Amino acid sequence: MPFLLLFLLTTATPEPFPPGYHDRPGDAEDGIHVIVRTGLWDDFNGGQAAVEQVLIPNEDGSFTYQYARQSRATRMYHATYCAFSQMYPPEEDLVISGSGTYGGWACFSDTLLPPRPQALGPPTEPP
Repeated sequence: MPFLLLFLLTTATPEPFPPGYHDRPGDAEDGIHVIVRTGLWDDFNGGQAAVEQVLIPNEDGSFTYQYARQSRATRMYHATYCAFSQMYPPEEDLVISGSGTYGGWACFSDTLLPPRPQALGPPTEPP
């Protein structure tokens, strides 16, 4: 049975972001307009680390997160985040939406299939 862990951080209102979060507009190598959102996330040692997420804005105000579009550092962070729960980042596009939602991570595990070793490899190296 598939299991999905989705962790979204939300605020009561969409503005302002919490301290340490900000957006920077940009264009991806393929010409798609993106938002590079920097946020403070758990560094797995009791502190926080600044992590960038490349998000594609959608017409309805939501954002699409594509794992493959992320920087190597962000993919490593995402894979490590999921590995702590013995899961892996999904390959599918994810939509981040909802009032006051400003970021999140999704992790997937399928208990009917053996673990994907390339995704669960060392937590410091993404697939």
